[in-house]
Amino acid sequence: MTTERTNTKSTHHNYRALLMIGSLIAIVPAIACTNKSKPTSQKSLAGEVRPAVMEVASTPAVKPASMEVVEKAQTPVKPALKPLTFKSRDYGVSFVYPWQYTFLNAKIVAKDETRHPKSDGNDGQFTLARVEIPKGFYADTDLDSAYFTLSLNEDLDEQGCAASISPDKNGEIQNETINGATFRWSEMENGGHGSASKVRNYTTFANDTCYEVEMGVKTQSDGLSRELDPDQVMRRLNAILKTVEIKQAAKTPAAPQLKSSAEPKPLEPQN
Repeated sequence: MTTERTNTKSTHHNYRALLMIGSLIAIVPAIACTNKSKPTSQKSLAGEVRPAVMEVASTPAVKPASMEVVEKAQTPVKPALKPLTFKSRDYGVSFVYPWQYTFLNAKIVAKDETRHPKSDGNDGQFTLARVEIPKGFYADTDLDSAYFTLSLNEDLDEQGCAASISPDKNGEIQNETINGATFRWSEMENGGHGSASKVRNYTTFANDTCYEVEMGVKTQSDGLSRELDPDQVMRRLNAILKTVEIKQAAKTPAAPQLKSSAEPKPLEPQN
């Protein structure tokens, strides 16, 4: 009896031990699963995942509109160059010409015979001014010279002034009114041996003076340069002619002779 109880008791203990071992085997996987599915803490998450950082792209600094306006206002602006005016008060005549052209006064023209205008047949003729178009305006062409001259002759009367204009190749003389003054004019063309010229002469009588204008375009071919159209250049010279104005000349009054009313002092005797 005692032996059977002992065996029975031992068997019972073994059975309980097996149950406990089985329970432990079942619990361990559950604990492992529980640990794997446990959410990570914010601290660990922050250590593994870095939050995205927004980077601001650098852009060039843009000046306010007000600042740009101020800078532009401070920049000096070169004034536009206006046409130049030749004016003679003594003879009451003036004309306007572009500032890019070359101006020659009476002294320069008088010293250079190649720049003298066509003679009117009287020694009293003299040139007041001459304007030339620079050759650079017609680069790579056969232009030799293009000019506008204003001359006077006080020795010619009105009839002689009118007669100084020669008829053109058709035997004609034309009239043109410019700023109230009536001009007689004609055109002459000459050429040969690679050179050519087109010249227009104008005259009008006012202030007891014969006013004379000569415009000319001369070319000289060298076999390489481009041939120039003289009428194109003549239009530039004609633009100067359209500005010629003749007004009443400023006559210089004669110096008055002053008479002294004081009586002469008697000569003092010399010792």
